[in-house]
Amino acid sequence: MGNMFERSTANYGFVVAALDRFAALDPTLRRRRALARIAARRLLPADLAPLTYAFEDLLGESTTSARRLLHDWFFYRQLEAASWSGAVRCGRSTLLDAASVGAYVDACPRGIVVATMHLGDYLEGLRRFRLAPTWTKRVFVVRRAAWSELEARAFARVAGDVDLTVLRSGRGAAVAAVRELKRGNVVIVLFDLPERFGPTTEAEFLGRTLRVVRGPAELAVLGDADVLPLFTHYDERGISVAQAMPVIAAMQPPRAERERRVRAITQRLWRFAAAFVRADPAQWSNWSMVAEMCAASNRRRDDAAAASPRGDV
Repeated sequence: MGNMFERSTANYGFVVAALDRFAALDPTLRRRRALARIAARRLLPADLAPLTYAFEDLLGESTTSARRLLHDWFFYRQLEAASWSGAVRCGRSTLLDAASVGAYVDACPRGIVVATMHLGDYLEGLRRFRLAPTWTKRVFVVRRAAWSELEARAFARVAGDVDLTVLRSGRGAAVAAVRELKRGNVVIVLFDLPERFGPTTEAEFLGRTLRVVRGPAELAVLGDADVLPLFTHYDERGISVAQAMPVIAAMQPPRAERERRVRAITQRLWRFAAAFVRADPAQWSNWSMVAEMCAASNRRRDDAAAASPRGDV
């Protein structure tokens, strides 16, 4: 079954890559997405449990609609892979209100945590964000310790366009990130990750309680930094759009209040995320991790209930 799935997805990827040759004739992605759906119906499995569960249960989609979203999800993953590999460079991208974003970054006297998620071509969104201001601040990106050759090449290519330094987690990255924030620099982090990527806290998302990484919020609290939520998606014209949401201003709480502040920042980020994911559900690549995030939350609640003298919490 595994080999069959790998072969079918590989064949589908070949079809989508072939369609990229006609990108100039279809800048909006509309025709390529329609043709990719036809290929998906023939080549991809009819059901992929973690994804169809998410689309049907969390979004309330019908089976037919969930299957169409599943096909579109694979289509956007192929676009992402082509962009990261350098086979196709995003031809059209923009940062909304770039002048305002740049002015804020330039004028901010504190460090800034740019919190983003695996939505659309988020790496292109970060590149576009970095190109916007005329700042003198340095920019750091926190990434996992173990990463693929494809990921390394993609970030090296972006770093070739703009000044950007990668901090790998597990090698003093958190300490270095806090230090740079206190110096007034910018640290970019991903917040839509489960507990295997680091310590977690709870957040509500689409009517479910998830256990998600707390690192982005914790960096902001420890570094006395603002949080700038940044999201990227393809619009109906096929343009990769990066959009900054309202800044979560720095607040240095007493030590006893830090945990509450971390939870509040995390929840705010996921509230923004829910709106973007509902608008473009197929463009979020981490749907497959939602079940893991839910299971981690349920496990914590069960453990707390078992430890309670009355058997509940």
